[in-house]
Amino acid sequence: MSFGDIYGHEKKIEILKKTLAQKRTGHAYLFSGIPAIGKRTLALEFIKAINCERSESVSDSCGECASCRKIQHASHPDVFLVEAEGQYIRIDSIREMQKRITCKPLEARMRSFIIDDADKMNDQAANALLKMLEEPSPSNILILVTARPYYLLSTIISRCQHMRFNPLDSEKVARFLISRMNMDNQKAILLASLSGGSIGNALELDKEDIVDYRNELLKLLSTTNREDPFSLIKFASFLGQKKKEIRQGLNILNSFFRDVLVFKEIKQKEMLINQDNSSFIADFAARLSGEQILQNIAQVEKAGQILEQNVNKSLTLETMAFKLNY
Repeated sequence: MSFGDIYGHEKKIEILKKTLAQKRTGHAYLFSGIPAIGKRTLALEFIKAINCERSESVSDSCGECASCRKIQHASHPDVFLVEAEGQYIRIDSIREMQKRITCKPLEARMRSFIIDDADKMNDQAANALLKMLEEPSPSNILILVTARPYYLLSTIISRCQHMRFNPLDSEKVARFLISRMNMDNQKAILLASLSGGSIGNALELDKEDIVDYRNELLKLLSTTNREDPFSLIKFASFLGQKKKEIRQGLNILNSFFRDVLVFKEIKQKEMLINQDNSSFIADFAARLSGEQILQNIAQVEKAGQILEQNVNKSLTLETMAFKLNY
């Protein structure tokens, strides 16, 4: 694997390749962005490129030399992954890094540390890392990876070169699924729309049979009646109790009502995310006004925002169900 195998982060890759070509590698980087977007993968490829033994590959890794193979198989003596033990990255992990940094690398040009979920450092660990960043060593590189940079000390962020990873366009995610995973177009479009701009999320959704879950949810939606409170409660309870589960259900509802609005306005099935449910979408579009559809989208989005505040999940979903137009 090399930079060329990473999909959708061309600008970030170009910056890193330029850094390598000019031999201006920094001592500390912060890769931040939504989960499963490829931050850790790119960090690993950057480290491979830094230490690649083939001199002609000055701005990328060859993937074949001893160094590249060892890093890829997590067996390189100078490349370390620091992760949380339980809920936190503890001071002992950072102290171990401090010990290693004082010695010369055994094989690599630069000893490398990837701190995954760096926001999980406890206060002691964060302060110990800050001291390391204040006294950098030219033969070491630290890459912090996080989905929540706002939980890091501002003094840590200021001492790193910060690269922000934005969510990918759903079209890019869909193209990846079609070209690299040989997925059929309709399924790829659906998974891409629900992925939040993350290829990793899209692949995880595929493992979780999200299409079957979507079909069950829309089937239940078709039988829900605003005049029947029990059917509304049943619909709300189907969305589950776990945040991840609920978020997936709300994303599906959002994509469905988006399709209903699109079909009402232009009546083109090829523009729909859920094309295999076009007849159901057309039925909803026929009986709801544009304003009612927009109200539904707003209610779904509002429920998602409220749930992020750790409120009563069942009550929030039931309130949404009672306010939707059917």
